[in-house]
Amino acid sequence: ISVVFMTGCLVGNPKPKDRFNYGMVPVTSPTSTFAYGPDARHQADVYTPILWRPSDRRPVIVMVHGGGWGSGTRRDVMPSVLAQLRRGWVVVSIDYRLAPAVRFPLPIQDVDRAVRWVKSQAGALGIDPNKLVLAGHSAGGYLATMVTASNMAAPFVAPDLPPDLAAISSRPAGVVSLAGVYDPLAFSDDPYRFGPFALNNFFGCDNSDITRMTCSRDVLVGASLVWTLDRNDPPMYVAHGHQDDVVNLEQVYLLSDWAWRQQMDAKVWIDIVDTGPLEARFHQPDMGVNRASMEVFVDAVANGLLV
Repeated sequence: ISVVFMTGCLVGNPKPKDRFNYGMVPVTSPTSTFAYGPDARHQADVYTPILWRPSDRRPVIVMVHGGGWGSGTRRDVMPSVLAQLRRGWVVVSIDYRLAPAVRFPLPIQDVDRAVRWVKSQAGALGIDPNKLVLAGHSAGGYLATMVTASNMAAPFVAPDLPPDLAAISSRPAGVVSLAGVYDPLAFSDDPYRFGPFALNNFFGCDNSDITRMTCSRDVLVGASLVWTLDRNDPPMYVAHGHQDDVVNLEQVYLLSDWAWRQQMDAKVWIDIVDTGPLEARFHQPDMGVNRASMEVFVDAVANGLLV
């Protein structure tokens, strides 16, 4: 790891055999598609592994796509997530409502609803609801981690949940976040300048000048994982390209520092991708992630060995 001053559980650079490669990713289409809520965007694609049966009790990954909160689709499944099909995991990839049609915190409510729905369908999906990992890329990493750390506080839960879903916890066993945003305030001053446009759009602030941040500091701090996460939250695997030119690596520094302050740094595994394929060092870190460590993590949280 080149960033030697970071706190947290640092994951070492992998040998080539311990990185993901595209040969590990099944070329497949969803097995089925379901509606998890009343909106047209409340759709979930389910991918099932070979020899899957509804009577199974398999671990499941719920995938939240990226796209700056204003674009993207459930078909944008990260390769490192889809690769878990070969290891027997079920993968559920979801859509959620996008800005500017909806604003913060409604997309978080959508992901919360989707997790509850997946757990409610354990029998039909052949999964164990206690072995659910929530994964997200970029803006999806933000949504996934906020669902996890918000502890189902009222602003982050849809008020129209049916009673059967309201009775189910949206807490996952663990989270995998790839190239995520954890501190919107810092992202608003990101040197790559994508942050102001995306955040103004997401929070409903003036976007007439796409390079200028118009949301207030209080709004951004109040929506920050860095100020929400605490030691009782589930474990997190955080992977980020060392040269990410969309979401600055500073996001990981800030998250790592906050985890240390909360005495939960051992529960936050940090994988800085600074070797491997060039594209993996930027905003799509999958093929540089330490595959062995990530799979140890997801297996451990699914089996209750890392809480």
